Parts: sequence; C-alpha cells; structure tokens
Amino acid sequence: MTLGKTGRRKILLLAPRWPYPVLGGDKLRIWQLARAVGQHHDVTLLSLCSDEAEMTAVAPDDGVFSEVHRVFHPRWRSWLQVVAALPRRTPLQIAYFANRQFRDEVTRLAPQHDLLWCHLVRTASYAKDVHIPRWLEMTDAISMGMERAAGANAVRDARRAIYGLEADRLRAYEVDTQHHFELISLVSEVDRNVLFGPEQTGRARTLVIPNGFGPASGALPPLTQRPPGIALIGQMSSLPNRDALWFFVEQVLPLVRRRIVDAKLHVIGPVPQSDTERLKAIGGVVVHGVLPDLASGLACCRVGVCPVRMAAGVQNKNLDYMAHELATVTSPAGLEGLAAVEGDHLLVARDPGDWSEKVCALLTDESLNNRLARAGRMLVEDQYRWDVVSAPALAALDQLLAGAALPRGISPGR
Repeated sequence: MTLGKTGRRKILLLAPRWPYPVLGGDKLRIWQLARAVGQHHDVTLLSLCSDEAEMTAVAPDDGVFSEVHRVFHPRWRSWLQVVAALPRRTPLQIAYFANRQFRDEVTRLAPQHDLLWCHLVRTASYAKDVHIPRWLEMTDAISMGMERAAGANAVRDARRAIYGLEADRLRAYEVDTQHHFELISLVSEVDRNVLFGPEQTGRARTLVIPNGFGPASGALPPLTQRPPGIALIGQMSSLPNRDALWFFVEQVLPLVRRRIVDAKLHVIGPVPQSDTERLKAIGGVVVHGVLPDLASGLACCRVGVCPVRMAAGVQNKNLDYMAHELATVTSPAGLEGLAAVEGDHLLVARDPGDWSEKVCALLTDESLNNRLARAGRMLVEDQYRWDVVSAPALAALDQLLAGAALPRGISPGR
C-alpha cells in the first residue's frame, strides 16, 4: 500500500442495503461510521439495491462517499434463495444477500483499494477471497437477538419460528467468520462476549464501538408545558420493536391511564399499515409515523420508553430520548450495552406493574423527571457523541492500514 499526496487511503465498503435515506439503527450507524472514516480516507460504497428506485436514486451530496456503485438484487430472488437454503445449514441471511454480480464487483474493485469494510455479517462471505486487510462491522450478535425472539413470550408473529431456525445456523457462522477478518467491531461488550467470550483469541481482533447520538433536533418545551405524553420511537416493522409496542399498548398503557386519564402514548417512526389501523382504534394512542424532526414529536411528551424484550446491541431510542433531555424508562434488555446507571440516568422496569409505577412517577414527579432528564443528557454528551465513540475505530483502522498489530481487546475508555 502507498499513501497518496494527502495521506488518504481507499476503503471499499460493502453494504447489504442501500443506506439512504438514513432511517433505522443499522443505516444510521454505518452512515455515521462512514462519515467519520471519510474525514480521513476515501470511502467507496458498493451496495445491493432491492428495487429500481434505489438503483436510480441520487446519492445525497453529504461528502461521505467518494464513489458509489450499485448492484440490483430484487426481493423475489432473495426469497427464492432463502427457500433453497432451508434444507442446508447456510444461514438464511447469507442466502438472502447472496449475489454473483456483487461478488464480481468486489473482485473487480478490491485491488483498487487498501481495505475491505463489510457492513454486517450479511456481507462477510464476500471477503473470504480478498487479499487486502478486512474489517467486519458486525454491530450486533444477531443470533442472540434471534434466540431471544424465538424463546420469548412475545407478540404473535410468524418470524419467531424462522428466527428459531436461523439462530443456531447464524451463531456458528458468526463465530467462524472471525477468522477471515483482521478487525471486527461490535456495539457492546455484551455482544462481543456472547460471540467470542472474554478469553478467546478472537477477542484480540475485536473492537467495541457504542452507538452515538446525533445532535438533538430541537429543544423541548419546559416540562410543565408538556402534556402527560409517553414517547416510543423506532422502526415498528422489526420484530423486537413491534413486540415492544404491543406489550406496552396492551399491558402497560391501560394501567397508566387508570391513574392518569389523559396520558397518551405517542408512536414515532415507521409503522406497518395493519398495525396503524389497530392502534388508531385504541384510546390513548397517537401514531405520528415518520417525522421531519424528532423534537416535534417529543415536544408533547414527558417520558420516553424502551420496552424491548428481545433486543441485541444498543438501543438508539434511549440515546435519542436522553439527547433531547427526556426522562427515560427502559427494560433490562434496553439497558444492555449502555453506560447508564439505573436510578441515576434513567429508570428500569421489569413487568407491567413496575412499568406503570415508573412511567406514572415520571409523568407526575417534576423533580425526579428533571433530575433524570439532565443526567441522561450529560451522559450522552460526555460518552456518546459520534466523534467520541468513533475515535478508537479510527485509531484501530490506522494501525491496520499501517500493518501494525492491533492491541488486545480494544474498547473505548469509559
């Protein structure tokens, strides 16, 4: 490898999905990481696209990617590949994103670059025959989330059966794939230890990069000027978020409204049409959908909730609440991976009655609400700015590009 006049290297990023618009946790994370890396190196994007709109969309002029390449991968083909993979041991996610043209493009572009960067385990197979340094941004231990979803007493959803089938296949694949990469990054110590354990040699190549938060989209009105609203944000088509939504609506909200009649749940983010119609028929639920800025939805809320029961990784919704100085209640699963301390930065609820008690406390106790809101804001400002969480990744990347060995167990200081 040779440095150009500016000292910048060329990095090829493989994305299983077109990253624009930047909505949803996985797109936001890789876009923010690519933006941080792109300040020092030239990042080429090679992305699979599932429809013609993605193939022809103009990439925003945000300065993140120096080049953009796309390969068409229609959903019908993906699902045929999944069906064909059912009798085999191939993880269904790997089968879903398999594309010969994409592999050919990797073969063509990789020699022009100094490092191959794979987003999620879904693109890991494309790195096996590449002879430049390789970085896998795994994000979550996806198999852990699937195991939890399959075994949980959760909302009725056909995906639970598929997740049960997929979890074992994927766990073995996730653990084995470490041997094809010089650097692997995950969102939390929990995910890293689930896959590689604290003592395994694979840990020498692993890096914890917590999710960061974007700047707050606006200041919220003073607490006393807000109605007793409860915010729940997320991509509600995902099984963990859909389960969290219906758990709160069916088991928690009725208890809250018995005590605070005018309390309302504000659902912010994409919601499937079938669920939207059901939610609109339920008293005390307001469906906002996708908003141009998050603050406009949170302005009518006194508390943010994260009632996920089958999560993996770090919940962006908790970071968003705290970034907007909104007092937060989370489940134990939602607390995983966060440096937040129960009772100091947020509250943790464990069953419907506990949820009701703690949400009602934050809706009515101004002193408690303000204390947690301020502490949460200070926490994310101190530890979860993207420039802070991405710094160890940039250092590890520079070492990898320079050919230096990575120190054991790299993780950001806390």
